[in-house]
Amino acid sequence: MLNLRSALARRTVAATAVGVGVVLVAAGCNFISPQATLKQYDASDGTSVNVGDIAVRNAIALTEDGTEASLSMVILNTGGDSVDVSFQYPTEAGQQTETVTVEGDSEVRRGTTEGDDQLLMSDLDVTIGQLLPVYVQYGDETGKTLQVPVLNGDLPEYSTLLPSPATSDEPGADSTPLPQSTTLPEGNDRQTNEGTTQEGATPEPSPAS
Repeated sequence: MLNLRSALARRTVAATAVGVGVVLVAAGCNFISPQATLKQYDASDGTSVNVGDIAVRNAIALTEDGTEASLSMVILNTGGDSVDVSFQYPTEAGQQTETVTVEGDSEVRRGTTEGDDQLLMSDLDVTIGQLLPVYVQYGDETGKTLQVPVLNGDLPEYSTLLPSPATSDEPGADSTPLPQSTTLPEGNDRQTNEGTTQEGATPEPSPAS
């Protein structure tokens, strides 16, 4: 009888040890693995990048026929000075550049809601679902290339954001002041591919995608 009790006791201790080991291993995995909820990411379909004091958020190219697109995005300037941000993209005739002026400590929206001013990209040859490389740069800052998803108006939220004639002529007139103490988070770029060039330089023309 004593031997039976001893055997049962040993089995209970062994089972408890195994259970504790499993719990510790699982806890260790959770401790070591980064939690997805702690990572910064774009909550919508677009892509984002930081260049110096400039942050481009949720950039999407919206097109109806693949030849003209509206680059929908929010541009934030956390610096104190007004800057001209250039957006270079490939066309059938070569590289084309559009510029947006953003006042210091302000943001500018392009094509994010119906009635917004738009940054129009013309002479394109793109298809729905592809990624359009857009090089973002200003001043002497080293630029970065956004791989912008190309979408159409099939989704209700984009149906009213397709290309339309421009409405604003005065640079920086639509800049909206940022809340005080706005800073750009580190590592918030979400890139499919990211490229850089020499500071303040314009990238060499590349064939249109």
